[in-house]
Amino acid sequence: MSYRPRSTRSAPSHLHHQTSLVCLVTVLFLTGCSGPAFEGVESAGTGKDGAVSLSIPVPASTTGDAAGDLLVSILGVKANPNTSTSDGWTAVPGFGGFNGAVCVADAQGPACQLSIFYKIADGSEANVSFDWGSSRHAAAIVLRYSNVDATGPIGAARSQRGSSDAPTAPVVNTTQNGTRVLRIVVTETDDAMNFLDGSEVLIDAPNTARANLISFPDATTNAATGCGPPLSGCRETADAIGLAASDSRRGSAGGSGTASWELPGGDQWLAASVEIVPAAP
Repeated sequence: MSYRPRSTRSAPSHLHHQTSLVCLVTVLFLTGCSGPAFEGVESAGTGKDGAVSLSIPVPASTTGDAAGDLLVSILGVKANPNTSTSDGWTAVPGFGGFNGAVCVADAQGPACQLSIFYKIADGSEANVSFDWGSSRHAAAIVLRYSNVDATGPIGAARSQRGSSDAPTAPVVNTTQNGTRVLRIVVTETDDAMNFLDGSEVLIDAPNTARANLISFPDATTNAATGCGPPLSGCRETADAIGLAASDSRRGSAGGSGTASWELPGGDQWLAASVEIVPAAP
């Protein structure tokens, strides 16, 4: 049984209006205000007992036109299983699942795996599924972006892994003006668990945070599938996975800079930076 954290929707219309005014004021200094726009996110985790699969609802369009948006589905899973996803989704190069982007190894082998897939919406999408065959902890996110290049929505993509208390998404050299860079991190928690004093693993997120979850919630959120807080008091935390995503707008093509989170204690992680390409002006 999976749990589903509260979904995150786009900002109210008056905030979109304020954003438009900011773009108008800063147009002489920053290109790309009409670039890819965040529309919404949904997420899910396996619960404290683990599972063999996850199904995540696709976030709805906020514009009324569900076709043409970019959907990005992300899975963080314990170890390095042979993962698969729903038909019709394309792997971001280097993030296709088994033996693709994996965390630093520990005594049990690769500590965690990150998979990233994308799809241009046609309006029929309701859910996306991930399967990996044997029971283990996992967390997943689906994001929606509008105003993207429907023929080539994904530009540069890179990963970086480490074993520390500062997971850091790498620099990518963006290919166009006005892109958005999606930052993603997956982390194991067995080493960090004794330092966790609340219900989050990844803290001090870079702007703009879109999702931040662990493979099971605290018990105050869901008594059936959760434990704690603190997560350090739950034996299941030794098998848990943390997953988070943020993004930032890039005015001009070139180096994106890095983006970092913080772990209360060092552990194995993998972080990624993925360029989302805007629609042609």
